[in-house]
Amino acid sequence: MEHFICDLGFSALKWMHRQRKGRIVSAMQHEGGRLLIGDEALVLAGSSYLKTIEELVHYYPVFAERAAQEAEIATGSARLVVGLPYGVWHTEKDEPAGMVATLRKLLSASGWSDALILPQGLGGVRLYLAENPKPQGNILGIDIGFNTVIFTLYAPERKTIIHGDTFYKRGVHQMATRHLLPAIRKFAPSRSFTPVEISCLIEEGFIQYGFDRHDIGREISQAARDYVEVILRDIRGELLAHAAGKSSFETVLLFGGGARLIREHLSAGNVNLVILDEPEFANAAGFAVIAARAQQPE
Repeated sequence: MEHFICDLGFSALKWMHRQRKGRIVSAMQHEGGRLLIGDEALVLAGSSYLKTIEELVHYYPVFAERAAQEAEIATGSARLVVGLPYGVWHTEKDEPAGMVATLRKLLSASGWSDALILPQGLGGVRLYLAENPKPQGNILGIDIGFNTVIFTLYAPERKTIIHGDTFYKRGVHQMATRHLLPAIRKFAPSRSFTPVEISCLIEEGFIQYGFDRHDIGREISQAARDYVEVILRDIRGELLAHAAGKSSFETVLLFGGGARLIREHLSAGNVNLVILDEPEFANAAGFAVIAARAQQPE
């Protein structure tokens, strides 16, 4: 059975089919009775990104259909594999009227009668295990998106998720607004930045203000270190509170679009820190591994 992978987040949808893959910005805009999404919506004034889990679920079929068009695959001709943030998936996967059931109904009504819904965050862990089948100790997977941070503590020996959750409004956008922008405000004192511009700043490593260009590599590095330190501290606190004596881990996996932006500014501490290849597509690639092995998430 063929699988069509769609991993929709608050900044972009990542799709994979056979040897092809693509990315669609999670922007939308109603224009003249039509719903525009992706780059088509982004160029218009008043466009907005998906902001809530309710919006994510509601618009999932629309973005999946656009991805299918890009992948040149007919709706319903393959098994659709999608994901929801771990916290929502875990708490509502067995609820008849929960987000997982709602998403399945919406996808079915849109022509995707066969859909596998997985927890976002698990994909990157499974991808790593496919390439490193005998790791030492537990694995902490951290999926850093633009808006969310999803963490998953996984026990390879027992093949089970010990604990996981989703931090909303804690993604790389928080790194920029809370840690980076205050440090570079002096370079552009009267300028404001959109989310897309913030991502560009981190990728390019400089800020342009008029005819002056300022290198902000040092500020980005410090902001990344401060941000990751805070995130890891908060995750450890959650694990100690909810996983008790099972909260230890030997390996930390970083993936997601946020990892792509900050990967050059991180250093390993006393754990094995691994930044997965093509981190923005790591979760989708892991979904493909799970689907290919016909495994349900533990």
